[in-house]
Amino acid sequence: MAPNKTISLDEHTAKIADRLPNFSRFVRQCLLQHVREAAVDEHVAPSSARIWGETKDKCNPLHKKGPCPVCWGAQ
Repeated sequence: MAPNKTISLDEHTAKIADRLPNFSRFVRQCLLQHVREAAVDEHVAPSSARIWGETKDKCNPLHKKGPCPVCWGAQ
């Protein structure tokens, strides 16, 4: 099991967090999205596996790492 992390929220963001059914899951998803958007120059799949899209040169949009930001844009 991964170690716990503590974050500090202000009054406004604490109210938002209180409305989320699973705050930890939300934070994990945001962190993964951040990594996908920050690594825009890296594909999620090797070139041999890029067989998707109209021109058959894109990564699988349902890849386990999420949609490739190079092929499909940051979502």
